[in-house]
Amino acid sequence: MIMNLLVIALVLAIAYAWMVRGVFSSMLHMLCALIAGAIAFAAWEPLSLMLVNASPERGFFSFLESIAWGVALIVPFAVSFLLLRMLSDKIVPNNIKNNTAIDYAGGALFGAVTGVISIGILVIGIGNMRVATNFLGYQPLWYSADRAQGAGSLVKNDSLWLPADKLVAKVYGNLSKGTMSSSQPLAYWYPEIELAGFASRVSPGDGAARNAIRPDDFSIKGTFTVGPDGGTQIRDLLKIDGGDSQRYVDINNEPVSSGQIFGCILEFEPGAKERGKKGAGQLVISNGQVRMLAEDNEGNTQTVFPVSIVSESSVPGRYGRWLFDAEDVYITSTGGKSKVTMGFEFVLPQGYSPAALYVKNVRVKADELPDPVGYDSPARRDLAVRSGSILEGTADAIEYNTENAVTIDTSDSGGHIDTTTRMLEIVGSVAAKRNFTVSDTNEIVGGQGSFLLEEIGRRNAPNSKKLRVERYAIGSGQSMVKLDVGAGSPFGFLTEAARAAPLDQPLKLVDENGNVYEAIGFEYLDREIMELRYTRGSTLTGVSDTPTLSTTRDDQRLRILFIITDGVNIDRFVIGDELIARFSPAISN
Repeated sequence: MIMNLLVIALVLAIAYAWMVRGVFSSMLHMLCALIAGAIAFAAWEPLSLMLVNASPERGFFSFLESIAWGVALIVPFAVSFLLLRMLSDKIVPNNIKNNTAIDYAGGALFGAVTGVISIGILVIGIGNMRVATNFLGYQPLWYSADRAQGAGSLVKNDSLWLPADKLVAKVYGNLSKGTMSSSQPLAYWYPEIELAGFASRVSPGDGAARNAIRPDDFSIKGTFTVGPDGGTQIRDLLKIDGGDSQRYVDINNEPVSSGQIFGCILEFEPGAKERGKKGAGQLVISNGQVRMLAEDNEGNTQTVFPVSIVSESSVPGRYGRWLFDAEDVYITSTGGKSKVTMGFEFVLPQGYSPAALYVKNVRVKADELPDPVGYDSPARRDLAVRSGSILEGTADAIEYNTENAVTIDTSDSGGHIDTTTRMLEIVGSVAAKRNFTVSDTNEIVGGQGSFLLEEIGRRNAPNSKKLRVERYAIGSGQSMVKLDVGAGSPFGFLTEAARAAPLDQPLKLVDENGNVYEAIGFEYLDREIMELRYTRGSTLTGVSDTPTLSTTRDDQRLRILFIITDGVNIDRFVIGDELIARFSPAISN
C-alpha cells in the first residue's frame, strides 16, 4: 500500500512540475530521462560487480555490498540525467511558448512519462538493495500459495497500481532489441529484470541474509540432467522416493507438463558465507538466490527457479535432496568445512535449454558450464545423492609435501591443541563491542581488534558474567579447534616445516575423509596487547595474515582458530601444499 501511494504521488508531482514548464521543455526532459535510463542499464551489471568486489569484508563500508546492485543502477541514471539535462540546456537555451492548454496537456503527458521512467528505475534499484522482503508492502515475487499446484515455487505476485517498474523493464527490454539493440540485449539476459533484485533478497529473517556475492566466491563444479530427454513428464521426474510427486509451477504460476531436470553443482568459497550475528560462518541459500535463464528454440528466455537442492546433511558424510515445496524454505550449510558444495535442480520445460546461471545476480553463461552427467531416472539420481557422488567428490585428494612433517601424539600435546571455545583472556563486554560483534549471550560473533593487556584479563574483568566476554560463538553442528603455533610448539610457525611453507597460502586442517577446514582467525598475546581476529565468513590468506613471531622473544603466544564439523576426526595440519603435522590419534570432538 505505501509503495503504491509513493509511486503515484511521485509520478504525479513530476508530471505537475513539468506541466507548468510547457510541452517543449517537458519533451526535452523526457528524452534526457529516456537516454539516461539506457545508459544506466548498460552500466548496471559491470558497475554492480565492481562495487561488490570493492566492498570490504569488515568495517563501515562493508554495507556497500548489500546496496551495490541498487546503487549501480540509480546513481548512473541520476548522473547521466543531470549531465544530459545540462547539455540540453546549453544546446537549446530557450523554450517554445505554445497555447496554454497545449503546454499544460503536453507538459503533463511528457512529465508523467519522465516520472514513470525515473520512479520505475528507483523502484527497481531499491529492489536490488538489502531491504526487507515486505519493504513498503511490495512483494513482486513470492511463494505460490496453491498447495495443489506447487506451494514453495516462486511466482510473480504483487503489481503496483501504477506499475512503473514493469513499464520501465518492458520499455528498455524492447529498446534493447530494437532502436537501442546490441549483441547483449537486456531483454534476453533479464526478461524479468524488475524481479531479479527481489529474488536475491528472499532469505531468512525477512531478507536479512546477504543478497550479493563476489564472482570469485563460487565456481561451477559440474552439471547433470535427470530424464532421458526433454519430453519426459515432469511429475515422473519429481517423484519423491518413487511415491508422490513434488508439485511445481513456473514463474508465471503455470504447471510444467514435460521437460527435463537440469542440475548445477556449485562450490562456494568461505567468502560466500554469512557475516552477521545470525548464521555467521554458514552459507544460507533460498530458491530465489540461484536462478537459471532458460532459452527456447526461438531465442526467447525465461527465468527458472530451483525446485530442490542437493547437499551434505547434518550428519557428516551423508547427503540429501531438499525440496522447495513450502514457503520460507532455506538451505543452510552444515558443519565447518571451508568450502560448501551444493547441487541446484531446475525444471526445464520441453524445448528449453540453459542460457545462463545467476548466483545472487552474478551471471555465468551456458557456454561456461561443464557438459552434464546424465541420469536416466530419478532413482539413479537418488543413488548418486545418497553416495555423495553427484557432488563430484566434495573431498578432493590432494598430494602434500611431507618432507618436514612431524607426527604429534595428541594424547599428550603439551597444551598446544585446544578444542574449547574459550578465549585466551576475558574481555569486558563494553571493550569487546568496540571492535567486535557480540551475541546476546556475550560471545564473540565476528570482528578484529586489539586490547591493552592492562585493561583485560581475569583481574580486570567485570564481576558480573553478563558483562564478561570469554568465548567464541559457533554454529549448530560445528566445533572449534585452536592450534598453538607460537614458539615451543612442535608444529608452530618457527619450526622447519612451517618455515618451508609459503606465507600466502591457506592454513588448513584436514579430516580423515580429506575435507578441508581453513583458518578463520587467530589469538595473539604478548606482554602488552591481545589481538583477536574471528571472521567466520572470511578465511586467513596465510601466515602473512597473522602477527609476526620473533625467535628472540619469549612473551608471544599465537593460536590459530578453526571451525570444523561436529563428529569428524582431524588428522593433518597443512599450510598450502606443505604438510606441517600429522595428529595421532586424530583430533576428535
